[in-house]
Amino acid sequence: MTTLTRCQPHLGTYVEITVSAETSDKVLIGASNAAFSVIKKIDNLMSFHSEESELTMINKTASRQAVKISSDTTFVIEQALSLSKKTNGIFDITIAPQLITNKLLPDHGLDFSETGTWEDIMLSNGQIQFKQPVLLDLGGIAKGYAVDCAINAVDETIDITVNAGGDLRMRPWRDKYISMRHPSSPQSLFIEAVMENCASATSASYYDSTDSIIIPRNFLPNQLGCNNKSVTVFAETCLTADALTKVAYLNPDMLRRNTFSGVRFASLDSDGAVTWD
Repeated sequence: MTTLTRCQPHLGTYVEITVSAETSDKVLIGASNAAFSVIKKIDNLMSFHSEESELTMINKTASRQAVKISSDTTFVIEQALSLSKKTNGIFDITIAPQLITNKLLPDHGLDFSETGTWEDIMLSNGQIQFKQPVLLDLGGIAKGYAVDCAINAVDETIDITVNAGGDLRMRPWRDKYISMRHPSSPQSLFIEAVMENCASATSASYYDSTDSIIIPRNFLPNQLGCNNKSVTVFAETCLTADALTKVAYLNPDMLRRNTFSGVRFASLDSDGAVTWD
């Protein structure tokens, strides 16, 4: 068995890809190149930071007219809207203005409504339009989608793990483990957990005292179920795991009440205690 591990900067983080098979280094390099190529494509389409991305074009234009968009971006926004509906807006891709205010996203000088939400997004036949000016940020879902696409770009005869800053998917995944960062010392302490599905993602605020997990405008303060902890969601796709970490962090009861196929999550508190749901 030959194994190759490579790392490149994409999606605002470092993406590590490990491929293994009974084959040559040349084949594995080609497989990893294919995976990185797909990730770069998704990054170029859905980056909020880039003024040349399709997402920026949507944010500039869709409040004035319908905009034709790519099949990848259409799929991600469709999934985001479905999750927003299921979670009563806890997951909301119109969160960009709050992220800009907190200096977590760049300000491109675009107009937006103070009252805009996911319900102002109209998506039909590969076209998008806004009922009022909103700003979309796909950072809470596109990274997971890129990981899924990277896995699917590699031949099934090759074992592969893609880790994009904690958004992770494995093939095969059974009897494999991941390391979860301890909230009280995330740079040095880790707790191992068995993979509960092929994909996982984690949300936490232990690197940001101002709390980098932004609470949607329509989210009531007494709904808040978070503190100094992390949550890791396991799911059938990394897109789903990526998106649902925000729900599990902000309102775990909401995730417990909803039915999401193949989803399970673990909460890790500041004492290192793991609670499974």
